[in-house]
Amino acid sequence: MQRIAKKLSTESADDLLQKFKIKVTGNIMWAGGITVLLLTVAQLLIGNTAQGSVMLVAGVFFIGMAWRYHGRRIPIIIRLSFIGLLSAITAMSIVLNSYIGVYWTYPLLVACFFLFSGRQGIGAAAVLTLLFSTVVFVSLPLNDSWRVCASLAIILVLGAVFAVLLEQLQQLLRKLVVTDTLTGVQNRHLVTQVLEEASYRFARYRRPSSIIMADLDHFKKLNDAHGHLFGDQILKQVAERMRSVLRQNDQLFRVGGEEFLIVLAEAQLSDALRVADKLKNTIAQTPFRGKTTEVEVTLSLGVAEVVKDQPWVEWLNRADTALLEAKRKGRNQVRKASSVSRDASLQL
Repeated sequence: MQRIAKKLSTESADDLLQKFKIKVTGNIMWAGGITVLLLTVAQLLIGNTAQGSVMLVAGVFFIGMAWRYHGRRIPIIIRLSFIGLLSAITAMSIVLNSYIGVYWTYPLLVACFFLFSGRQGIGAAAVLTLLFSTVVFVSLPLNDSWRVCASLAIILVLGAVFAVLLEQLQQLLRKLVVTDTLTGVQNRHLVTQVLEEASYRFARYRRPSSIIMADLDHFKKLNDAHGHLFGDQILKQVAERMRSVLRQNDQLFRVGGEEFLIVLAEAQLSDALRVADKLKNTIAQTPFRGKTTEVEVTLSLGVAEVVKDQPWVEWLNRADTALLEAKRKGRNQVRKASSVSRDASLQL
């Protein structure tokens, strides 16, 4: 595996979150299926054949879907069917068994907030609250029905607050995970996703993209001479200068200690070379000022345009190879990549 590709081989935060959601929805489906099958036996034993038959079909369906989509994302239509069938069984239980059926409304409302995200979960829970409230008012005495409806409404409100806060927390955590805390630019967690999307856009729609690998020259010497805190100040300023050159839809990543990756959307190789040259000049033309002194910093850059039928790892490797060539030939320069990947494992 190439030098840069090894750094990007870890799973992203989005991948981990998606795996967690898949596990939760799968477990709910399994639990629902097993619970319904166990209750089916009880209903058949007490002679509720109609309700028992419906529950038997639902339980088998839930178990079958949980088995089929084990380890994969369960489609929303299956999740809706899960909630719909359980809602019908619960409503039937309220009509036939009175207060006993009410107990099942509460876990079903809570399940909505786990099976669906954000507004979808709130909407599903609101629909069930309205459905169960109607059934309760029809089936139970008024003195009891309004209390049940009030408790359902409280669960809906609390669940909605939980869903909104959880969504905001996820957004905040996602931002923290994908942001480099020192420079404020993106870290390497989203690189794989961004490069794969750019490769797909080129393969599907012939929309070009280019990447720039940039590395500060002799940065280790700067750290050794002035200390790591001084080096951190320089990295912050470098990131700020680079952002001032890039467009709003360009993406800047810090992928190593002093190494940056720029993804230029809708940019051919000639456009990317001009941007790389501008970045080089912006870094080199004005000294960087720390708390105690100022230093001159230069940048070596490698540029590569996306190529048909080439995976993102090879695309990244071509840019990295061009960067290594720029360093070998004197640093403080821009080199473009060849269309064929070469081994970039040479360490400087």
